[in-house]
Amino acid sequence: MNPEQTFGQGGLNEFLEVERLVDGIGLDAKDVAWRKDFIGFDEADERRLADLEPMLRESQNEIADEFYENLLEYEQAREVIERSPKGVEQLKQTQRAYLVSLATGDYDLSYFRNRARIGKLHELLDMPLKQYVGQYGVYYDLIMRRVNDRVQQQVVDAIEEWLADREEETEGGLGGLVASLGLGNDDSGVDGIEETLEDAVREAIDDGMQDVLSLLRIINLDMQIATETYVDSYARDLEEAIERHERLARDVEADVEKPLDEIHEASEVVARRAEGISQHTESQAANVQEAASEIDEVSAAAQEVASVAAETREESERTERLAAEGTDAADEALAELEAIEAATDRVASAAADLESRTEEIDEAIERLDALAQRTTVLASNAKIESTRSGADDDALAIIADEVRSFAEQTKADVEAIETALEGVAAATEDAVETADETSERVDRGGDCIRETAASLEEIHESARSTAAGMDDVAAAADQQARSVEATAESVDALSRTAEQVADAAESVAAASQEQTASLQKVSEAVSRLTDVDTVDREPVYERVAEGGDGAERRA
Repeated sequence: MNPEQTFGQGGLNEFLEVERLVDGIGLDAKDVAWRKDFIGFDEADERRLADLEPMLRESQNEIADEFYENLLEYEQAREVIERSPKGVEQLKQTQRAYLVSLATGDYDLSYFRNRARIGKLHELLDMPLKQYVGQYGVYYDLIMRRVNDRVQQQVVDAIEEWLADREEETEGGLGGLVASLGLGNDDSGVDGIEETLEDAVREAIDDGMQDVLSLLRIINLDMQIATETYVDSYARDLEEAIERHERLARDVEADVEKPLDEIHEASEVVARRAEGISQHTESQAANVQEAASEIDEVSAAAQEVASVAAETREESERTERLAAEGTDAADEALAELEAIEAATDRVASAAADLESRTEEIDEAIERLDALAQRTTVLASNAKIESTRSGADDDALAIIADEVRSFAEQTKADVEAIETALEGVAAATEDAVETADETSERVDRGGDCIRETAASLEEIHESARSTAAGMDDVAAAADQQARSVEATAESVDALSRTAEQVADAAESVAAASQEQTASLQKVSEAVSRLTDVDTVDREPVYERVAEGGDGAERRA
């Protein structure tokens, strides 16, 4: 089946009003002629496009496949394709038909009416204008690659044709051909490539570029018409929105007139009642001022109570601290007295020891006395014997031994006396030290007792201060009670005034409710003006889909 026969005949066409669309964008024969003239599209372009038909037919399948392969890479493009009543293969068939139609059209009003219809179909699918115009960029790449191959082939054909002609002119001589290409020696007379070859190549390239321009012109015309269908749709939506707002403005003006009159009347009532509230408020303000004064007095009394309570707390803490100090002092005095008692015991023990030592000394002295008597006797005997002449040596020896014995005994006794004296000295020293210690402890005990007495005196004074502070607290409490009574009376006055204000406020509230109801009507009317949303319309492609199950998708 020839694709041109079904180009643009899908299920969306029944929702199109082509005549209205064409009239809306001002498309007629005169407009078509102006557009073609403006971009330089003429019969020569039509002939060139006709010459491109074989190439386009040959490439239509490959170009359509690559075109949709590119589109399907983008999510936004896929969403538009999914909204179409056609499947991808059907859309490819449509693209093949469109591609061939670029070279087979009459390019008259009917041709461009069809282009306007195609543009509108894309707008009905909610395809963004940027995507629609951007698709032409994909077409440029796909088509121009084939045109480029065609131009290169045209250049090759031109060179081959020139070579064939040149070979006939030179009667098959290779030297002449080489010279024509500028490859011979300087004697050939040819400077560079022969001008005829250069002209042939340039003509082939220029012919290819003219083909390119012809394609660009027809695609540009296509893009102009399709873009204007988008603009026409936007303009129609804007006109409809403006018309709705103008109609709503007229309706709102009629709707708000009565509520505004009611608001004006209610405002006058509110003003009168507000004046009454103002008077009650002034009276209430005076009572509040009086209550504030009473509250200040209560606050001052409370502060005084707090201050006295703080001082009382400090005195109580001081009393407790002094009592603790007195207890500690008493404990220390008791400890000192116990230490004195122990020191006294040690002094008694030292005195007993000293007495014992004294007895030992007496005994030693008695022995010395006896020794002295015996020594005296011996000395007398020795004297008598010495007077005797002729006394034998034995008697003297006995005397000498006796004297030596007495002397040794005397020495031992003397040493015992010395030892006893040393013990007496030590005992005496201990007794002195103990006495000193006893004296010091007695002094400290006296100091502790004095400190205890002083602490007890301070406790007494603190107790008296606490009692006086409690009297002050009682007096402040009485003053505070009187202030509270006065405050209560002021609060009662405030309460009565508040009731009056409340009654007036209820009256104002009722008037305000009336105003609110009127304002609500005004607000609803105004909101209709501020609602800029367009009328919700079911997209055409959804309507096609709803009925599409019963009607087979058309290509």
